[in-house]
Amino acid sequence: MNPSDLFSAAFLRQAAQELQAMIDAAVGIRSAVLATVDGFAVASAQTDGSDSARMAALASSIASIASVATQEAGLGRCASVTLNTDQGFAIVRQLRRDGHDLVMIGISDGQALLAQVMYQANQFARRLESA
Repeated sequence: MNPSDLFSAAFLRQAAQELQAMIDAAVGIRSAVLATVDGFAVASAQTDGSDSARMAALASSIASIASVATQEAGLGRCASVTLNTDQGFAIVRQLRRDGHDLVMIGISDGQALLAQVMYQANQFARRLESA
């Protein structure tokens, strides 16, 4: 699957720019990848040389598990998942654009502030969904 089959070149550029803006706006975000729900990278930005294809697959898997868990618990559609570790955290944020479900993963180090990264992830999703 090629992202250009689903999305315009303008959207792909915007997504990459918005991911970079998210990294620039919050201290400690090392990597951010936008992916399809089936695990294909759409756009990425990183400061650490992360493999965007692997991150896309990871985001897809986490989003899938979280969606099933929230539905089984009667909590409705999953919006985001946060994975906290002793060295940082990952945020997986689901969104919808042009009839396609997408998932964004942001990887942060221990210097990042969770609330700031969550805010940036939510702003990213809002900008892409409304553009």
